[in-house]
Amino acid sequence: MLLAVAVADAPCDGWFLDQMLARSGHEPVRPLDATVAALIAADLLVDTPVGLRLASPELRDAVLGSVTPSERRALHETVAVVLAEAGHPAQAASQMLRAMPLASAAARTAVARLVTEPAVSPTLAADLLLAGGAPDEPAARLDWLIATADNLFLAARLTEALALLHDEVTADRYGPHQRAVVLDRMGACYASQRPSLSMAYLERALEQHPDAAGRSWVLTMLAEVAARYGHRDAGRLLVEAERAQATAPTAGGAVQVAMARAAGATASGHLPRAGRILRAADAAEPAARSQLLFLRVDRIANDISRGRFAEARTALDALITEIDTFGVAARPLVTALDCVARLAVGEFSEAEARARLALKGPGDARLDGARLSLLATVVEVLLHRGEVTVARALLASEQPAPHWPDGMQWYRLGCAVAGDPEPQRHGALIRATIDMTGRSLAQLLLVPHGGPRLVRAALALGDAARAQALANHLKRVAVRTNDRLWRGVAHHVDGLTTGDPGALRTAVARLRTTSARPALADALLDLARSPGVPAPEALAASESCAALFARLGASGDEDQALRVNRAISDRDLNRAPARSGVDALTPAEARVAELLARGATKQQAASELFLSFHTVDTHLRAIYGKLGVRSRVALARAWDARDPGV
Repeated sequence: MLLAVAVADAPCDGWFLDQMLARSGHEPVRPLDATVAALIAADLLVDTPVGLRLASPELRDAVLGSVTPSERRALHETVAVVLAEAGHPAQAASQMLRAMPLASAAARTAVARLVTEPAVSPTLAADLLLAGGAPDEPAARLDWLIATADNLFLAARLTEALALLHDEVTADRYGPHQRAVVLDRMGACYASQRPSLSMAYLERALEQHPDAAGRSWVLTMLAEVAARYGHRDAGRLLVEAERAQATAPTAGGAVQVAMARAAGATASGHLPRAGRILRAADAAEPAARSQLLFLRVDRIANDISRGRFAEARTALDALITEIDTFGVAARPLVTALDCVARLAVGEFSEAEARARLALKGPGDARLDGARLSLLATVVEVLLHRGEVTVARALLASEQPAPHWPDGMQWYRLGCAVAGDPEPQRHGALIRATIDMTGRSLAQLLLVPHGGPRLVRAALALGDAARAQALANHLKRVAVRTNDRLWRGVAHHVDGLTTGDPGALRTAVARLRTTSARPALADALLDLARSPGVPAPEALAASESCAALFARLGASGDEDQALRVNRAISDRDLNRAPARSGVDALTPAEARVAELLARGATKQQAASELFLSFHTVDTHLRAIYGKLGVRSRVALARAWDARDPGV
């Protein structure tokens, strides 16, 4: 009994001890309860709220030292069997790992069953498979290889997975049909890192002339990668994949085809169609955890792109609670998506905090586009806050390779740097980002304010042709999606490229009905800057914009809106007869002056007017300058002495 508790290395319940005693082959000399009571009385066992444990670590070492290593491995194997039969697969897998290496066929069968259990993490499953070693029989070895590579991928151990697969390709121990399976898995591993290599390996897999089922699966994978990255042959490949799946269906093939069709629809801006396809896919059918993960991620991305932020948040929360079952690699991917959803509605501080935390994760987990998306989140928030130097310093060590298809990983970063006040510093990346939009709109559609910012940056670079091309893409999205969010964005970019203030007014009206607050604030700012807008309307737009950016914590954008406000005020004053004193105050400044003159603090004024403290302080400095005063007392006197009609 002491050995059972020592080997379990965790608090044990009575049922576990009973099972271990039954399997030991020894006839108990007294009832279990009596034995437990005697061991507790002898200070060998301790009864805790969570179960029985040995009295000390020293006792555990002494008990385990009384048996040989081979006997200990056998005990671990027995514990694993008992736990597995009792419905505790994760604990069983951990015990089985300690029993390695195993020689018995029963143990290998147990391992094969445990690594497919959702409760067993991919990291533990990969370790278990590697510790057991590859079987000698070719078919069994291939199954082991695929299972091990898949679990290593989900465990964010991509380097190990690729090394394992490369070694098998080099060894060339299989025929062409089996070799195609290995090449297919290499293509799947590279899909989130180097899509160009992914497609190359998948095409090599097809050249091996796999059997009907193998060809069906490879074509399905190839179609999904091609559609996701906007390959010109994606449509043809999808048709071939659908025909192949109809002829030779494969496990999870229908879901993979659905994801390919949805990716193609998203790439061309058909968001409602993509949503219908993804929701019709059977979430119970995926053949692997990675497939189920990407299906759920694609559904959430579709909700975000369509402005259904509440639905996306609910789905993200549910996915995050299950994240450990999908493996370490899932965490940065899901976190990056969560950050994107927060950026879209203006939760800048929370998005930045989550992105920075995720960027500190294990190296392999940050090799793919998720790392660049997380970095883009941090850079974008820094630029919103006006911390331009810090944002540029973060980018100093990066070496963008913005060429399709691998350059699609840099798309979100291209959208982020479009917010730099000197976009010419990132001209090559911004231009390449806009060009890649012609391949796929998927990344652009995740952050509604990204499109107008890219258009504005292109115009600042003097590249009207690219600005117009991107605006045309977004207009097509508005037609295909037909909702308030994308109609608002389409009117916004139309106003930027044509200079039509009417389009900007419509954009503001549309975006006010959505929760995409940064997109609304940007539209208000561009409306205020539009030359054809009357001064009172421009002032109101810039004030609303500054107040909105203040609530979002975007102090850099708020300062920009206030500068626009002051420029409009100065221009208006130059056109009108010279004004002085209280008459020279803008409407926003007059509201602040009135509250402060009546005794309100700056914080109280900010709360009353729905402004930030920073904005009120800026207005107060302008008020002092225009009134020629230096104190609150002098301000109150000047305000009391004003013309009552003011």
